[in-house]
Amino acid sequence: MFEQALKATTTGADGLEDLGCVYNVSRQVYEEKTNFTFRAQMPCLEYLSLLVENALLLRANRAGRVYAGFEQLSRMEAVADSYLRIADLSERLYVFGEADWKPPRHPHLRALTLAPGTGLAREYFIIADSPALHVALVAADDDKSSTSPEARVFHAIKSSCPVVVAQLAATIENLINSSLAS
Repeated sequence: MFEQALKATTTGADGLEDLGCVYNVSRQVYEEKTNFTFRAQMPCLEYLSLLVENALLLRANRAGRVYAGFEQLSRMEAVADSYLRIADLSERLYVFGEADWKPPRHPHLRALTLAPGTGLAREYFIIADSPALHVALVAADDDKSSTSPEARVFHAIKSSCPVVVAQLAATIENLINSSLAS
């Protein structure tokens, strides 16, 4: 997903602004900049994910799809209640990760397990493609040697460009369809 996001944002009309290595990204930067890239540790990504999750909860309209990659499904456990509420308000919520935990059951939630070590299992993302919200936060692990999740450095891209988000949603839908066909 990260490579797709990088390709989609660098070829678009809005361009891609590089913020460099950051400790945090302000709400103002998140809201004002359409496409930007940065390097950061997991706490920064969790904060930006929370902004996306809150926007999903506030703009409820029972339309659109949400895709969330946690690397390992157990990383969803701490935010499972929020994601169940997002599932209540979405057409469909897909979560991805290595199968080290079983997410709660919900009629609009589908968990797709990833094989350990695959590319998508080393990425963290949330993509919301709905009439009320178009946003993607996609991050790839830059620091594969670190054992602590909080210390790892990710290269991340945020986009609120509807065209970019639609491209990423189409890419992940193709992955979902191919995994269901297998």
